[in-house]
Order: sequence, then C-alpha cells, then structure tokens
Amino acid sequence: MIKDQLFIRGAVLGLLIPSIAFMIYSLVRMDGDFVALYYELNALNIHTHVMSLCVLVNTIPFFIFIKSNREKPAQGILMTTIVFALFITLDKLL
Repeated sequence: MIKDQLFIRGAVLGLLIPSIAFMIYSLVRMDGDFVALYYELNALNIHTHVMSLCVLVNTIPFFIFIKSNREKPAQGILMTTIVFALFITLDKLL
C-alpha cells in the first residue's frame, strides 16, 4: 500500500515538474501569458520542442530518486515522462 502511494506521488511529481518548468519559461518569455505563448510557439511550429525540453526537467528528480534507492517514486516519474513523450510524438506527427 505504501509503495503504491510512493508511485502515485512520483507520478504527480512527474506531472507537476514540466508544468512548473513551462510556467517559468512563460514568465521569462511572455510575462506569464501561457495561452499567448503556446499560440506563438504553435505558429512558429516549435511548441513540441519547448514541451519536450520542459519534460526533460523530469530527469533531475528521477536521478535523485534512483541515487537514493527510492525506486517507486522514480518509476512514477518515468511513467509520466513516457506518457508525455507519447503525447508530444503524437502532436508532432498529427
């Protein structure tokens, strides 16, 4: 039961970190206007590049969890990273 909770916490962390990275990028680039930034990136056809770089930030907590022998949260982060990668790939192809 506790290991399932750790997996879920890792998955939630894996969802939050790319979102926070995009928010920080948005604050730096467009003074916090998330929607305008997405449409600008979409018009330039580089939105998938920025999204994949935001997901790349997940490697930091992933390796921290692996080094500290906490495999369940690392598995949650890895699962969300793979799901994000699939969505980004589908977005790029379609």
